[in-house]
Amino acid sequence: MPRRMPPLNALRAFEAAGRHVSFTKAADELLVTPGAVSRQIKQLEEFLGIELFERTSRDLRISNEARDFVANLGSAFDQIESATRRVMGAQHGRSLRVQCAMTFTLRWLVPRLPLFHRLYPKRDIQLATSLSPMPASQIALGDVDIAIQQGTGEWPGLFSHRLAGSALIPVCSPSFARNLGSPPAISALGEATLLRSMVRPNDWREWLDAAGARKIDSERGIEFESSSLAYQSAMEGIGVAIGQMVLVVDDLVAGRLVAPFDFIHDNGYAYYLTYAEQALEKPGVAEFRDWILGQAAEYEATLRTMRLPGVKGRVPA
Repeated sequence: MPRRMPPLNALRAFEAAGRHVSFTKAADELLVTPGAVSRQIKQLEEFLGIELFERTSRDLRISNEARDFVANLGSAFDQIESATRRVMGAQHGRSLRVQCAMTFTLRWLVPRLPLFHRLYPKRDIQLATSLSPMPASQIALGDVDIAIQQGTGEWPGLFSHRLAGSALIPVCSPSFARNLGSPPAISALGEATLLRSMVRPNDWREWLDAAGARKIDSERGIEFESSSLAYQSAMEGIGVAIGQMVLVVDDLVAGRLVAPFDFIHDNGYAYYLTYAEQALEKPGVAEFRDWILGQAAEYEATLRTMRLPGVKGRVPA
């Protein structure tokens, strides 16, 4: 027997208007005009044979029966959205959706991805980058399968695995380092151009305070949109960037950057692989997790024996 259903657009308009108790806010959410919302609700009222709202010149009121209708429609729309996600997930089941901090993606993850694709040539990855962490609630809802982000390892409701620390160290080009003196004193930073990222505005202050150079102004110099731009500017000889060891170590080894001071500040933060428990049901998530943890272990083992130019002692992982 065919279902007798009101028009879907009318139901959507009513659910939004009832949730907000406002035609204007419903219109903003649905990207239509308030007049269009009003017409859709009028169509629904004619279908049902009842008035859903009491309209006055000053406000909009909703009846108790209509409020219950809104709640039931909200639950139904949630189920439709969930079913749609499952269908889309099945259609694109091979693709892993990975969200990652932008600079970590460029400097640590991307150079290693060819190794993953050699091991799993049929496994596709949808890689998205961001300048800010993704809320744990979005990861738990399945907006991505895996998120790589910085923190202390505690994300309620998520599994987390440490990949690499983010100890801080100043870096510059070899030519710029020569201008700092031989051997350079930290006080030389008081006259140098400091390069920093607006995403990580406190890194210079943290390192200077830990190094006992509290009188140096950490906000002077040039601020960039991302750490990658600050590192590139340091390689060009523009100034001294405050780097995360995990993100500049390859440039230090290659000689594109040098560490003019031998003090490294371990700030207690690290990059972690995070995911929700249900993500493990998707093919490929466990593969990617085990592979990247292996890469992280190799990276840490390398640092245990590495002696970088300008850095005394073992480099923190």
